[in-house]
Amino acid sequence: MTRTEPAAATAPPDRAAQSPLRPRVWAALAAAAVITAVSIMQLRALAPGALSGDLGIQYHLAAATARGSVPLLDFHHTWNVASWYFSAALYRVAGGDATIWVWLWAGVTGRLLAGLAAIGIAWRLRLRAPWILVVAGSWLALSHVLHSKYAVPILWLLAVLPVGVGAGARPAIAVRAALGAITFLAHVELAVLLAAGTALFDLFGARDLGRRERLLRASAAPAGMLLALGGQTAIYAALGLTPSRLLSQILLDPGATFEAFNFGYPLLLPANLRPLLFPVSVIVPFVPLIWRRLSDPARMTAFLHLALSLIAIRRVDPAHVDAATTLLGLLAALVAHDLLTAGRPVQRRPDALPSRIGLAILGGAWLALAITAGFRIPSLLAIVGLTLLALGGVAVARRSDATWASAGALAAAAVLLVAGAANRVAEQARSGDDDSAAQQIAAGVAGPLRECIGEDERVWVVPEPLGLYDSLGVRNPTPYWVFWYGFATQHDEVRDLIGQGEIPAILQVGDSWPASFDGLGDDIEAAYSPCATVELSAVAGSATVWIHPRD
Repeated sequence: MTRTEPAAATAPPDRAAQSPLRPRVWAALAAAAVITAVSIMQLRALAPGALSGDLGIQYHLAAATARGSVPLLDFHHTWNVASWYFSAALYRVAGGDATIWVWLWAGVTGRLLAGLAAIGIAWRLRLRAPWILVVAGSWLALSHVLHSKYAVPILWLLAVLPVGVGAGARPAIAVRAALGAITFLAHVELAVLLAAGTALFDLFGARDLGRRERLLRASAAPAGMLLALGGQTAIYAALGLTPSRLLSQILLDPGATFEAFNFGYPLLLPANLRPLLFPVSVIVPFVPLIWRRLSDPARMTAFLHLALSLIAIRRVDPAHVDAATTLLGLLAALVAHDLLTAGRPVQRRPDALPSRIGLAILGGAWLALAITAGFRIPSLLAIVGLTLLALGGVAVARRSDATWASAGALAAAAVLLVAGAANRVAEQARSGDDDSAAQQIAAGVAGPLRECIGEDERVWVVPEPLGLYDSLGVRNPTPYWVFWYGFATQHDEVRDLIGQGEIPAILQVGDSWPASFDGLGDDIEAAYSPCATVELSAVAGSATVWIHPRD
């Protein structure tokens, strides 16, 4: 017995008649206010050396464009001409100030713009007020927009949502073509990935479209990209840049050699929550039981999220993994909404127990194979394998919930999440407490200190790390461990201990005494003799062993 996809799921998540306007307005305003506050608070002074690497390239080439240079040739890989004029405009707004420029480029036109777009998506989908807040919270918790480039995917999604006017044939084609052209002129890689994700939705995810309409929509964004490339080639040819050199620069990307890729996603030892959730989030929406209950907007988000996974597959480092999670928070909220508001599934006669177990194993193997193929194979073809296996789930979902296979796939996803989290906890536990600073200092001063103090174990460590007492096998002959701002009131007690010979040695870590010592440091230097000084530039500058004269 088979069932076709439920037609009821084609509607937007919530109809306007079911969503009172005033609560939605207040929810949207509250969510926007929180996202705005979080985003603008990213303004902070740049650290020394911040304008190096990719960030430095962006800033200096934005400055060059603002001064009149024509961007493209020898500019950074896959960033296209519109990006440099956009960055140059921000440079002029910032008055050339690097701190303000980075804030505008990353915090304002990156995180803030993307967050407001997420709220715009919830608004366009006519979600109820609580779900608007869920979208904002999920996006803040799970997505990380590094800078303006990674606001583009969520702005793309906002524009192409298959609801309202965007669901019409002509508007959908026009929007896709325009976005393809504009995004290509801004960033070539993102244009290709987002066009691919949209085409996958048009071909395999959208409901109630004829074959001709699917093909027209799927080809619209690539057509827009080709038009943009032709116009760009003609303009630069007029400026004296040959088409071959232009095409080599923006398409072949000489910097993107295979050796520059960094494969090998840490599935079982993720660094934090986003790397843990990301691989599972890419494939779980395509589990048949879930896919059949997703609205078209959630399906489109899932395909775009799948396409963006190439960013994390080809370069496994924190920045690129974070960049690939741009849509993760929104996807999680939309999937949760659709599952919780969908009607009850149609009951069917259960299969025999052996069949259930076999199907569950098959579903678990499908998910495990998809994640392994996508995130462990050291090749760009990993995205192809991942996509084909995801489409396998879509094909099964056309006819059935595949309940037991879906249950097996979800169980496999849960096992991967638990295993990754457990391994992370175990790794941290095995690594022990990180007292590396004390260990490095102890390694340098242990020998000289022992020569200076002999068998006596009484050494006062000033000011820290306190782990030196254990690392060096010495004990504190004073009641004083932390030199707080009111330590001046204890100076006379310290002088008494010195006079009584109770502090035979002092290990001064660093090049100066704590500020709360004030005149006490001078008294110590007058009463003690420096026995040894060890340079520890990598940790604390230097360490000096002071010895009290013995009778």
